[in-house]
Amino acid sequence: MSTALSRRDSADDPARDVRQGSPEDARRLATLVRECGTSGISRQVLLLRLSQLPDGRNRPHHLQLATDALLPLTGAARAQLFHLPNQDQVVVWRGDTPALRASLDTLRHLFSDDPGFGPDPMAIAAVLALPEDAELVQHVVSESLRPRTPPPVPRLGGQPLDPPTLLALERAIAQADMSRFARREPICRTGPDGFRLAWERRFLSDGELFDTILPDRAPRADLWLFRRLTRTLDRRMLSLLSAVEEVRGVPPFSVDLNVASLLGAEFLRFDANLPTVLRGQVVINLHAEDILTDLASFCFARDFAAARGYRLLLHDVGLTQLALLPPERLGFDLVHLRYAPAVAAAALPAAIDPAMVVLGNADASAMAWGRAQGIALYQGKIARPPGRAAR
Repeated sequence: MSTALSRRDSADDPARDVRQGSPEDARRLATLVRECGTSGISRQVLLLRLSQLPDGRNRPHHLQLATDALLPLTGAARAQLFHLPNQDQVVVWRGDTPALRASLDTLRHLFSDDPGFGPDPMAIAAVLALPEDAELVQHVVSESLRPRTPPPVPRLGGQPLDPPTLLALERAIAQADMSRFARREPICRTGPDGFRLAWERRFLSDGELFDTILPDRAPRADLWLFRRLTRTLDRRMLSLLSAVEEVRGVPPFSVDLNVASLLGAEFLRFDANLPTVLRGQVVINLHAEDILTDLASFCFARDFAAARGYRLLLHDVGLTQLALLPPERLGFDLVHLRYAPAVAAAALPAAIDPAMVVLGNADASAMAWGRAQGIALYQGKIARPPGRAAR
């Protein structure tokens, strides 16, 4: 059970068995996180991922030593210690305290001689803040309540992200030069005179970025953490597009964003710096899974973007998703339909206006199917008549 702790409380129970995590502690922590989110109360958080200790370093005395490193923090203002069911430990407190450095130094000393942690012995510790990191803490709580399963067999492409690694990756992305990962992809319109550029999709090559910054991890393996990471990428992309030299004299373009990013300060700066000639010419690409996560936020962001003159595109969906998310009813101007062999055996739903469809993965077979459906916009390896190039 979680309680407000003092140094005396901790000293009275120095030998608590850290293996006995409590679902009740997890629920109490989740409640505290929600309260901080709704009331705006600020708290600091130290997350100790004992569940991530490598074999050989996760025996009871190792766990106890790591948990003992948290003892200095238990004397901080309003300190609460939570023992999660998967052995993770969380301390929540109010305000700044020198005890945080003492705890971190102890953990660094404890694991500094362990090559299993690689170059960073603090890979199992993360310092967070509430309410800013409320979603991340709630994710940790949810993970701790899941039934324990054997450790996954290492896969080609590295291990999934965990919260401490995610925070380190976000810091690296915030400091890295993103222009080297910026890419442009043409969206072309076909007509009697061949292909013409309709707009460019502007995006960051996250695959190249991850291979450069974190080659031993698989960021997409944990979809929730990856979604949070894409918000960081959104902020960097919007910062790039806010530079005058990036948008002076360029053709119309689209940019992939999360719903939450449409309501952030970076988008407002981007909007303020957008040249008048591009007003009404910029397309915002939104993803189905992000929309379904919070329909109310999507509706608010959709109306806000439409009022500012942006066109909205439902990005990278299949025919099945089109039936579940009718784009016109949801207020989309365009839809990016992912072409696959299964699509060739079907027809475009009657409720979908071919004029609003961008057909992705476009090769010769996709072009043939798309033209039969009345589709004019294409993205991908577009087949071009001999001697004719896209303009």
